[in-house]
Amino acid sequence: MKKITFIGAGSMIFADNLLTDILTFPSFQNDTLICLEDIDPGRLDTTYRYIKKNIEDNSHILNNVEVEKTTKQKEAIANAKYIINAIQVGWLDVMKYDFEIPLKYGVSQCVGDTLGPGGIFRFLRTVPAIKSIIEDIQEFGYNTKNNSDKPLLLNYSNPMAMNTWYCNKLLPDSTVGLCHGVQSTAGILRKVLKVREENFDYFCAGINHMAWFLKVWYRKDKNSPWQDANPELKREMKDNPKYSETDKVRRDMFNVCGYYMTESSGHLSEYIPYYRKRKDLLEKYKATKGLYAHLEHGAYYDMCVNTEGWAERNFEKRIKEPILNLKKKPSTEFASHILNAIETDKPFGFNGNVINKEQSLITNLPDGCCVEVPVFADTQGLHPQGGIELPTICQALCISNVMVQKATVEGALDLDREKIFHAVMLDPNTASVCSPQEIRDMVDELFEKEAKWLPQFN
Repeated sequence: MKKITFIGAGSMIFADNLLTDILTFPSFQNDTLICLEDIDPGRLDTTYRYIKKNIEDNSHILNNVEVEKTTKQKEAIANAKYIINAIQVGWLDVMKYDFEIPLKYGVSQCVGDTLGPGGIFRFLRTVPAIKSIIEDIQEFGYNTKNNSDKPLLLNYSNPMAMNTWYCNKLLPDSTVGLCHGVQSTAGILRKVLKVREENFDYFCAGINHMAWFLKVWYRKDKNSPWQDANPELKREMKDNPKYSETDKVRRDMFNVCGYYMTESSGHLSEYIPYYRKRKDLLEKYKATKGLYAHLEHGAYYDMCVNTEGWAERNFEKRIKEPILNLKKKPSTEFASHILNAIETDKPFGFNGNVINKEQSLITNLPDGCCVEVPVFADTQGLHPQGGIELPTICQALCISNVMVQKATVEGALDLDREKIFHAVMLDPNTASVCSPQEIRDMVDELFEKEAKWLPQFN
């Protein structure tokens, strides 16, 4: 029986999307065990009852498919061939410090989950948990005692690059990081071009939340030749009033860099030094449409506060429905497609976060950093595409983020607070408004306020 473990099953939206995706594939409709794990027994039970109802309501399709739940991570990981990680360590009671303290020093953050003070301290809170996952995989995971296939950890937790980098430092080739930024951005570009999916293609590479659409092609129909989409994209985004109030930061960076990238304006504004340092710039580049398009400080935190409990209420409502039918097809999230490719040897291409070994994947990004590149999955595992060279502007912006990630991962591995200070000092957004001493004071205050969630530093 194939065992798929979901760590952080209280992350209900991810659990719903990914696990019901998996059940659409014939390769997992027989002899499959889904194991749900979370430290919150209440949220765990809600997810368990929901997935159990999905399985029971479709028993005519699902043969010997089972679901179980546990609050014990070792039990969940034991003999699991695939482990999906969607944890978030600490919730609103600690997340507020990620926003409140930096703002005292002039550092404005919209989402705070990837880079900057918010992303760095979110990662540090996550480290003990993901370290324990890797240790349990090494001791209890599928085939760990044999010289054969090993478990695959599919990480969905942010900060994606730092989490994936750290896991692969502890256990090389153990972890792939998965995000939906590439495919969701591809969908946006396709809609701008007004073409069907079969008439649209792209090549995208960089780092998570800053991957660049280096090539975009489209054709009017199957009988037409492929052509470069960038001129049409620029013209449409400039001239069509439909786009004048959407994603202003990302469109501005597209105009100046020449390449569209994967993250929405609220996120992107945090990774570069150009937009968040003055109120007039935030006002100029705010938009009225799109996720985090207004660029407000703490927008992600406010959204979490305002939607608290929504997922539980939604799940309880759906559990009471007479029948939950299986999806007709999986979503665009990559996890289920990767697992199916490994089980069936039908290759699947996706953009994944993997380690840039010897600079072989992106040749002008640092050796050993975490990059997001095209990857193919089949029964032999994951095969990243290499030999990619980024344009200089894309390379430079990525490196500015990579060095923050590198200092943070090293600080986590060495338990070195000075390296964490250096990481925040290197952050482009923070550096645009703070002196080194102000940054040191801010980092000290964050360590003090978040000490409860950072036991490794105490």
